[in-house]
Amino acid sequence: MSPFRFPALIESADLLMRPPEPRDAEALFDEMLGDPETTRHLSFRRHTQLDETLAFIDDSVQGWRSGELIRWVLEDRASGRLTGMIELRPHPPRVEVGVMISRRGGARRRRAGLRALRKLLAWMLAQPPILRIYAYCAVDGDAHSSMEKLGFTLEAKLTNYECRPNLGVLAGDSYLYAMTRPLQAPDDTPATRWLAEYAALDADFEPGGTDTGPDALALAHGHAQDPQIADS
Repeated sequence: MSPFRFPALIESADLLMRPPEPRDAEALFDEMLGDPETTRHLSFRRHTQLDETLAFIDDSVQGWRSGELIRWVLEDRASGRLTGMIELRPHPPRVEVGVMISRRGGARRRRAGLRALRKLLAWMLAQPPILRIYAYCAVDGDAHSSMEKLGFTLEAKLTNYECRPNLGVLAGDSYLYAMTRPLQAPDDTPATRWLAEYAALDADFEPGGTDTGPDALALAHGHAQDPQIADS
């Protein structure tokens, strides 16, 4: 069981985020899980029967109980319509996030879902156990266009990373995006002062240790010449 617990209900003026329930099965099937456009670039097969969606909801219930799989549906307050879903897989100090926004939801509802996600991401990074949030996006999909606006940094392009069953493709490339926060500085103790002192001495005596020119940076980061991938 995950030691970290998430709020079950999150409300805003436009949306209600809540765990999926069996009564949501038909709407989830119609709006997202059974919709060819919404599931086009996802790594699991599009649902073709309502029973698959009911099983998906049952997995969600079990995930909330264990704390290892957290799913919210996004319910539009004005219409009661389900417009999206957010999924988290917490393994502190990191959390994997996945988002599904219905193609039928309309631009206003999609923006409301992204605003809710932005607030959730900020809340997560403020929690002491969480230091890293990451997500994978299909290179040929649309989701990655919003990631940097949400505060993510592109870390890598992964070749043949995920299957694309709804495209009939055995494996497709994915972008890896992440946002992180630094560890707190260790307490000032005799041991940390000793380590700092000897680390400084090692740097002074290491050949080339003071070289900070362009060639040194390119060597350290490997692909520093690619402006789209963040330096590690």
